Amino acid sequence: MSENKAEAPEEVVGNAGESAVAATKAAAFRTYIEKENIGGVQEHEVGDAVHSHVFRSNLPVQGQSLPFMILIDDSVYTLIQVEIAAQLVTAEKKPGVAVYLNDLNDQYRMLKYGSDEMGNVLLTCSIPSGIDQFDPSLIVALLNQIQGHLNAVYPDVMAKLWSKE
Repeated sequence: MSENKAEAPEEVVGNAGESAVAATKAAAFRTYIEKENIGGVQEHEVGDAVHSHVFRSNLPVQGQSLPFMILIDDSVYTLIQVEIAAQLVTAEKKPGVAVYLNDLNDQYRMLKYGSDEMGNVLLTCSIPSGIDQFDPSLIVALLNQIQGHLNAVYPDVMAKLWSKE
């Protein structure tokens, strides 16, 4: 047996054992939104295995205030998730809604529409963002693009969700 084993890289650890990856990215995002005077954003530390930090606020779309979150953790991704509609997709409507949402997914490839087990319709954008690639201004720019996109499609999405089909 060889004594030359490849050593696993040590995890970079910050305060109280938290991974420095999530802490570094969350601190950069927090600093950016403070510097840019972006208000109304609340931060929550989840305390899970990937050291998640969740930034929550609301996105004005077509006269509605849609809740969204930005999930920053140890992974190489940052997620933006917007709740389009709460508890509207019933078991009876789910097959038709799934077809409609998949059509939207085909049209807008960087965005993923879906419905969860509670009947909520969610829009998710996954952004590659390890520490070296983490760019808070890109996250905010993408959120602004999502807002513009939703202002364009929201009436049609809601018409489909409210339809009796």
